[in-house]
Amino acid sequence: MKDNILPIKGHQVILGSRPHGLPKENDFEIKEFQVERPKKGEILIETHYLSADPFQRMRLNSSSGYGKTINLGETIKGRIAGKVIISENPEFNIGDFVEGMLGWKTYAISDGSNSRAEYAPGITKIDLNKAPISAWLGILGFPGITAYFSLIETGKLKKGNTVVVSAAAGAVGSIVGQIAKISDCKVIGITGSERKVDYLINKLNFTYAINYTEGNISKKIKKFAPDGIDIFIDNTGGPIADEVYENLRLNARVVLVGNISQNNQKNEIQRRDLQNMIMRTRATVAGFIVYDFEKRADEAREKLSSWIKEKKIRYDQTLEFGIENAPKAFISMLNGGNIGKQLIRLPVSIKENT
Repeated sequence: MKDNILPIKGHQVILGSRPHGLPKENDFEIKEFQVERPKKGEILIETHYLSADPFQRMRLNSSSGYGKTINLGETIKGRIAGKVIISENPEFNIGDFVEGMLGWKTYAISDGSNSRAEYAPGITKIDLNKAPISAWLGILGFPGITAYFSLIETGKLKKGNTVVVSAAAGAVGSIVGQIAKISDCKVIGITGSERKVDYLINKLNFTYAINYTEGNISKKIKKFAPDGIDIFIDNTGGPIADEVYENLRLNARVVLVGNISQNNQKNEIQRRDLQNMIMRTRATVAGFIVYDFEKRADEAREKLSSWIKEKKIRYDQTLEFGIENAPKAFISMLNGGNIGKQLIRLPVSIKENT
């Protein structure tokens, strides 16, 4: 056996065929690979968690309006969290936990850099004093950072505002609503089932929640917020968003975080012309990309971790087990099957506090 080859077999999820509409499990393949020894300056990471995120859907297309897509046969791009098991980098010790955009695989090699790789930052050391490993892919990862800066910075949150958030039971939306509640805001969450309505109101203390599958979104918002809304954190786009626009208050702020409602459509959804409404309300509509705030990530993490310790905010996770079930978990998340962050836990010896 070559010196750079370890007696370990890994597995990775690759793109077997490009999906048309909602992905199917057979669009993905599980492929075995030989794990190599890290070179000087590198580390070998044993993956404990894979992260399933809405942004991954657009990477499966042949082209994307934002960021690089992947080729057929390539590893699915996605963030992972795991343990350093071999280190040839003095900045990392064996046993350190890290997270980063290293792809859906059971073992990954990194040079340890936190600098940008393609469209995403490199790896981050995990501080278990702040939160367990899995939380660093959710509330202390880019979903939590997205929630924090989209609401506070771009949305210009003020005490007592009325805030609407779509995909409200997901990894981003659930945190957005709780941050707004900390600021004594009226919070209206839009979600896709009665189970999630109950979760938002009774678990996360949202003021109101709307099941969009029942229709009449605009009328329900008007009932809950007759004077209009100040901030709309839009994670879905599409017709749901169009109905929210009807309730904008003067000088409202709309933050475009995601468009998951359109990611799985075979044909582009036709949107209403909202220009007159935006002009009339003098609303500000701003696009949001979390990586614009990557250098301030620790600012968000410090605040979020303090809220967790003070029990002012909670985070929930939906777990699938085994890399072979990663495609199923991903498709379920795209269908709204998750509450909180969707993760895939891999069968390794994870300590109790991870």
